[in-house]
Amino acid sequence: MPLVSWLAKEFSLSEVQRLAGPLPYLRGMSYCSDGRVEPAEGDGTGVHARVRGTMPYAVRLWVEDGRRAWSCDCPAAEDGSFCKHCVAVALALNRDAERSAAMGRSAAMPSVPAPGEASPPSPDEELVGFVEGLPHRRLVEIVLQQAGSDWRLRERLLAESLALRGGRVDLEKWRRRIDGVFFPYRDFVPREEERWVADIYETIDGLEDLIEAGHPEEAVELVEHAYRCAERAIEYVYPAEGWLSDISSRLAEVHYRACGEGSPDPSQLAARLFELEMSPELEGFSRAAVTYAEILGEVGLAAYREHLDAVQKPSDHRKEVYSRDRIQHTMEAWALATGDPDTVIEVYSGYRMYPSDVMEIIGVLVAAGREDEAVDWAKRGLRENQGPSRHTAELRDFLARALRERGDRSGALELYWDAFRWEPSLPAYRHLVQEADGEADVDTDWSRLCVEDLRGRLGPRDADAKVTGRSAVSRFARPLLDILLYEGRVDEAWDTAQDFGCDQQMWLTLARAREQTHPLDAIGVYEPQVWAQIKLMKNHTYENAVDLMDRIRRLADAVGEPHRFTDLLDQVRTEHWRKRNLKKLLDARGWDDGGAKGTRARRASQDVHMVRFQKRSRG
Repeated sequence: MPLVSWLAKEFSLSEVQRLAGPLPYLRGMSYCSDGRVEPAEGDGTGVHARVRGTMPYAVRLWVEDGRRAWSCDCPAAEDGSFCKHCVAVALALNRDAERSAAMGRSAAMPSVPAPGEASPPSPDEELVGFVEGLPHRRLVEIVLQQAGSDWRLRERLLAESLALRGGRVDLEKWRRRIDGVFFPYRDFVPREEERWVADIYETIDGLEDLIEAGHPEEAVELVEHAYRCAERAIEYVYPAEGWLSDISSRLAEVHYRACGEGSPDPSQLAARLFELEMSPELEGFSRAAVTYAEILGEVGLAAYREHLDAVQKPSDHRKEVYSRDRIQHTMEAWALATGDPDTVIEVYSGYRMYPSDVMEIIGVLVAAGREDEAVDWAKRGLRENQGPSRHTAELRDFLARALRERGDRSGALELYWDAFRWEPSLPAYRHLVQEADGEADVDTDWSRLCVEDLRGRLGPRDADAKVTGRSAVSRFARPLLDILLYEGRVDEAWDTAQDFGCDQQMWLTLARAREQTHPLDAIGVYEPQVWAQIKLMKNHTYENAVDLMDRIRRLADAVGEPHRFTDLLDQVRTEHWRKRNLKKLLDARGWDDGGAKGTRARRASQDVHMVRFQKRSRG
């Protein structure tokens, strides 16, 4: 099977929708239909392609060990998400695979060969040659015909024509279009929200076309109008869907690009950005002063500060509209935009500083070459934010690195020890041990010290901490168990869990780690989990239960006690005979019914249940 067809089956439309979710899928569909996916190249197990977004992004889709895999170098995919650019490439594969099937050819994207096949000629090269040979009149007919049904193409051609002769696009017509897609039914968003969002994205893409056609100033004005429409639409859109958050971010991206390619007046731009940033709901223009610092320049930033000062006066009516937190964040962003450490310190010192605030102060100090002051601020930030869940890791890493550079290696170690004491966890332990491993003159056994510290904080042993026991577990038990498992001390971890308890997920982890050496202990953990998974009555939990039963079967056979599995299987079939999906999963494994005795008992139980059911039905 050609590579394209094979990958199209792996990344089918339904699978792409599941991987991406509604918002990225709609954006990727728009990118694909707009022709933003450049020709792909095959590499034997997958394809490489580039997608033209705000900037070109490299995408790869492939299959590894029977599993779908993907990558993209855009920010949205940094956490492994199936982003809109991956969606666009997957949709292009499906589109071309369909064309290939319709034409009866073996490959639809000649630039993507099947494994072992030679690359055919590029369709783009063939198309370029054909179009270059078309008579002028025929080419005009084709373009005008397409523009008649494609409003974006029509507006793009008109915009480029107007740009050539110094004209302006019809802003009023564009505003009507924007109003129409945001509020198709008089300030009411229709029930078909996905279609509504797709229309908005297409309109935003049309605004970006205006920038490319030479009308960045008009695009700025229209994007700001669209953003205000998005603010009005908050009343009609369920916020949990996240539609407007994504729309506002997209509008902000296009606005920034338009301002960068145009020549906006800095003072006027500052006034408009300030009002957009102070929106009580949407975050698209959050910290606009930092984002637009180069475009605003000194004049624009000075105007920004004037608006900030004005809004904080008692006489300004906007003070009642804007929240104190929003004003504070906007002031902090303005200070960062100036790049002046003293200004940043002055502004931040007026509020309660969190670790992230201190890191921003450190950033401007380092940029200004004032490293000693940055170190002092790092120490202050850690001192004022002691305690668990204060998110001080970035501060600590900066200070530890600075102390090492100054030769104070023991001071860096103490930082990580304090962090472990405040909030014990496996990552905190690994940071500490890795820091100590790099020091040849460190005599302290930090691994032993961490384990002893946690044991001392666990408290007395709990007689009810067995597998089926208590629900309340000391917060020091989990990190201790994680560390013991990380160090390969599995039996010691098991004994600790027996004495002090742990959650069910950790019991499963411990059981799997000890399957080969203590199979009966593992069975004792798996059996109650089988019943717990069945009780949830979901198809995927039925699958989990059957997988655990299969694990029990193999362990029971290995120790010569197969009845541990057959008794369980017979009991499950007897008590849950009416769960058809569960029964299908059990039957698919090819397991027997647990023996004649079990079969008779189960049938008798089923008969009793059936009689009761019939009586209730007759009522």
